[in-house]
Amino acid sequence: MLDSQKTTVNSQLDKLERISNQISLLVSENDYEKINHLDRLRKKIINDMKVKEIKLNENNKKTVMKLISQNKGIISEYKQNNSQELSKISNSKKCAQAYLATL
Repeated sequence: MLDSQKTTVNSQLDKLERISNQISLLVSENDYEKINHLDRLRKKIINDMKVKEIKLNENNKKTVMKLISQNKGIISEYKQNNSQELSKISNSKKCAQAYLATL
């Protein structure tokens, strides 16, 4: 792998890691608009790496595995938060329907 390509790969992986960290923080804050924006950036970086057919060295492979693991955790947390929010909305809807039924 050429030094310039190595630098590019490292730079891209660093960006992906920063994006994953930011998404993780935003999930706990339920800031879905920013999460969607960062997710689009993340996907663009991944697609660019695919298009360039970049070969990864061992250190980069470890970083990618770490990012995959981190992203699985983020997705799990996101789904859990989403489920809780939907449950709250459902309960509010049931309460409103019960109240309207008494009128």
